[in-house]
Amino acid sequence: MSIKYNGHHIVGSPFKVEAIGENLAEIGAQETSSVTVETVQKVSKSAQKLGPVLPHFKSDASKVTSKGMGLKKAYLNKHNQFTVHAGDAGNNILYVGIYGPKGPCDEVQLKHKGKNNYECWYVVRDRGEYIVIVKWGDEHIPGSPYKVEV
Repeated sequence: MSIKYNGHHIVGSPFKVEAIGENLAEIGAQETSSVTVETVQKVSKSAQKLGPVLPHFKSDASKVTSKGMGLKKAYLNKHNQFTVHAGDAGNNILYVGIYGPKGPCDEVQLKHKGKNNYECWYVVRDRGEYIVIVKWGDEHIPGSPYKVEV
């Protein structure tokens, strides 16, 4: 008997099954059958402490703009800066991440300047190519990800 999950055998599958007891029908040619079981996740009320549920934001990441030298070129051990303007993009959460040749950037700061306008700066410690990711909610803003040379 084969048991699969997402199309892959689970550990130990296929299993050897021995059927015993009286025959309820004549034994004929070998037959193969397949049964698909749809699973449903059940969660008890006491186990629902999974963290806060984010509100559904009405926003449009395509209306977010960004500018500044920090999106083109960066300098070692200096504040490399850029701004993000999301005043016409509705409300959402701004995410900024910077990843370089040796991993994530050590220092990244965002400052909300009001009306969904932000000032961003970061400090890099190693030379090489960095990727600057700017998202408004789950969506990249126009131009993101940016390739920045240090």
